[in-house]
Parts: sequence; C-alpha cells; structure tokens
Amino acid sequence: MNDRLPGNPPDAAPRSRPPAVSWLAAFSAGLALCGCVVVQPELTVLPAEIAYVCQNNSSMKVWRAPDGRSASVWFDGKNTNLPRADSAAQEKYSDGRTTLYLDGEKAVMSSDSFVVAGPCVSAQPLPVAPMTRY
Repeated sequence: MNDRLPGNPPDAAPRSRPPAVSWLAAFSAGLALCGCVVVQPELTVLPAEIAYVCQNNSSMKVWRAPDGRSASVWFDGKNTNLPRADSAAQEKYSDGRTTLYLDGEKAVMSSDSFVVAGPCVSAQPLPVAPMTRY
C-alpha cells in the first residue's frame, strides 16, 4: 500500500490525511474569522418608571402606564399626563401641546415646539432585549 499523498517526493515520510471537516463547520469558522457574524439588533426595554438626568443637571421622572397608552411626567415641579401617540421614536406621548419622546435611554420633552427638557439620559442603565420581527 502506498501511504504517500500525491505531490510528496518519493523519499518523504508518509503523511496522514487531515480529518474531514463538514462544510457547515468550515463556513461558520470562515464567517467568524472574517467578522461576518450576523448581529441581531437590540431594543431598550423601557420600565414602568424611569428617572432621567437632563441638560443643566435638571431631572425628569416618567411613569408609563401598564397598558402603554399613557405616561405621566414630573418635570420642573409639575406633573403632566400625556396620551400615547404614533411616532418613529420608540415611544411618543403627546396632548397636542406637550410632547414626550422616549428612545432607548434618551428622552426629550417639548412644549409648543420648544424643548423644555432635554436632551435627557436615563440615570440608570436600562436593560436591552433582542428585537423581534413579526
């Protein structure tokens, strides 16, 4: 039996064949090496109560209703209740005059198109979860 692989000189020691690697393992290893790993986007999970620190070290506190249909905002010594509105932001609450935007750990509140609180950032890191698509 000839233990030499093609291309080996006749006086070379016999080499063993490398173990077979499945195409899936090879493909996965190639993706990992090239940095082509698919990353699933994440979405910030907004809790029912969020404390924010805003520009000029002012603070704002938001309480979101369990059903998600409204939010209550405490800012500058006043409490404002706002119904949920459609938005490209993660969540938007507006009564037509005052608007609250919540997007991840960031928040902005405006009144009559003027920013009254913002930019604001959550005082505590908020949890994230994989974004799911339906």
